[in-house]
Amino acid sequence: MIYCLNPKCKKPKNPDGTEICQACSSKLLLKERYRAIQFLGDGVFSRSFAAEDIEQRKVPCVIKQFAPLPQIQGHSEAMAKATQVFEQEAKQLLELAEQYPQIPTLFDYFEQDKYLYVAKYYIEGKNLAQELQAQGAFSEHQVREFLYDVLPVLQVLHKRQIVHRALKPTNIILKKSDRKFVLIDIGISKQLADTRLTKTNLRASTEVYTPIEQIRGGKAYPASDLYSLGVICIQMLTGAQVDDLYDPIEGRWMWREYIRNAGTDISDSLAQILDKMLQDSIKDRYQSASEILKEFYTGAIPKTTTSDRSQSSTQEPEKKAARWQCIHTIAGHLDTVTTVAFSPIPPHPPSPGGPGGIHPSPGGPGGIHPSPGGPGGIHPSPGGPGGIHPSPGGPGGIPPSRGGILATGSADNTVKIWQSDTGKLIRTLLGHSDTVNCIAFSPNSTRGETPPLIASGSGDKTIKIWQLDTGKLIHTLTGHSVTVFSIAFSPDGEMLASASGDGTIRLWHPGTGKLLNVLAGHSDFVESVAFSPSGDRIASGSWDNTIRIWQVSTGKLLHTIKGHTGGVWSVTFSPDGQTLASNSGDNTIKLWHPETGTLNYTLTENSDSAWSVIFSPDGQTLASDSGNDTIKIWHLPSRKVRTTLSGHLSQVRSIAFSRDGKMLATGSDDKTFKIWRFE
Repeated sequence: MIYCLNPKCKKPKNPDGTEICQACSSKLLLKERYRAIQFLGDGVFSRSFAAEDIEQRKVPCVIKQFAPLPQIQGHSEAMAKATQVFEQEAKQLLELAEQYPQIPTLFDYFEQDKYLYVAKYYIEGKNLAQELQAQGAFSEHQVREFLYDVLPVLQVLHKRQIVHRALKPTNIILKKSDRKFVLIDIGISKQLADTRLTKTNLRASTEVYTPIEQIRGGKAYPASDLYSLGVICIQMLTGAQVDDLYDPIEGRWMWREYIRNAGTDISDSLAQILDKMLQDSIKDRYQSASEILKEFYTGAIPKTTTSDRSQSSTQEPEKKAARWQCIHTIAGHLDTVTTVAFSPIPPHPPSPGGPGGIHPSPGGPGGIHPSPGGPGGIHPSPGGPGGIHPSPGGPGGIPPSRGGILATGSADNTVKIWQSDTGKLIRTLLGHSDTVNCIAFSPNSTRGETPPLIASGSGDKTIKIWQLDTGKLIHTLTGHSVTVFSIAFSPDGEMLASASGDGTIRLWHPGTGKLLNVLAGHSDFVESVAFSPSGDRIASGSWDNTIRIWQVSTGKLLHTIKGHTGGVWSVTFSPDGQTLASNSGDNTIKLWHPETGTLNYTLTENSDSAWSVIFSPDGQTLASDSGNDTIKIWHLPSRKVRTTLSGHLSQVRSIAFSRDGKMLATGSDDKTFKIWRFE
């Protein structure tokens, strides 16, 4: 079937092979390229159609049609203005889609016959309404995960003055590929809406999700989207029709009673958040998605628990005053925080303002520091030259930081640079087209040499090298044929090693970008690479269950270490170079003598396979994720877990110690990273 796009056509369905509509004589091929095959529904400002792109071998896509008001269509200057504003908005959505995977990719926009169109890639998956019908009520955990997916997207849109205006279950797709929620039918900005260029169409199916300000006056704000999102959440929790959750006589939502009558309940923290999202008055609601994210993360204050140890009354207590405390939880990425790293730049000398020169974060409970871009430490890049977020100031473009500089990489394809003591975003580095799996700072930073560098490796098979002070991209290194999983600078900063799913380790000169050597020998993905402190050895860990030790100068294989019964996810040298730690899919952490390849001992208290393991700068402590949402701090002389850190809401993927060992950063699938301080 071919669908006619003329909004006035009374019989828009046409048989296959038809070129001219049988009912209204309109051309059925849009831009000589797109063929609408199914009507999907009305939005607030548009109609959507499933379509085929015949230029691309009938690749499925979605066409959105915007219809300016008749008085606009009949006035040439007004129509030109409408088209100009529309194109500006379309370009903005195109830029956003390129940066954020949870925004559908727009690949074409145009005007035809006084109607405005955008073409987007089709997203395979079920919409939330279909999921609700199939599953029924969602658990609190599922609703929280839903909010962790959707709120950061709304945050980005609202920063660009884009209000969705039509949030409802049919406009939220659960992607089949990665099971992430994606917003579709994204609206246009307040600028375009305020021009009154398009007519508002609020259908009955949408009104139950729509706040009163949109229904009465057609006005929408970020808080309007948050109201709609709140309605969706209570429908997910109850599995009921929205009309059944509101009592018009009492003028209030009855969703809490509905849940209790069903024999279930939810936490007070989530209930209070939803109640505030559902307030009738705009001023009583959250004003931004950042505020809700901040409440989530400050409401889940991490707990630090020490392993049980029996002590006699004569024993000296174990440093009760000093323990790991979470000082920041920062939700600045749109997807998993895959990698974290502290810069070796010495921290800025403490000021004399407070105890030890340490000042509490002004971000309130939980230590979340609101950046200039909004609460929660989130500061989306405004898309400056080269996708570099400008620094707010400071020598060399990097503001001084008492705790040093921290970098994070994410499955949202970005690298972000932060002040570790405040949690303030300094800059966002854009350029990768796939997940950023690893980041590393050059050791040149410790000697004050210029320019200090930061490198990043990605699922796009490249390594990018950037100037830390300016964010300028220096080199893009190509040569790996599969994902780059790990990178490491040599201690003198003159070499960069990269490990890849193609089974090789490549050695590069970071200053010139020249390939120096290729180390081959593993029979499966190489997941991790590390230089010894002396710089003359490289260790690599692989999915082939082995660790290999290489001589840097010659590329010669010195040892193949066997002992793990699962893939080796991470390898790291102790600061003195006398011990090599590895963790594996066999749920163990093993410590080896790197010169001989002999096993020293095995740590076995992990119930799941850990992704990361790292030594503290003094070599006395080992930190590892636990294959879940916690981090274990091991006391190596006793080979025991001294502390378990909890607070993340999903799998921990990466950990890093600061240069002085007093801070720890952790990245997670919950899209946040945490900064912990030993105090």
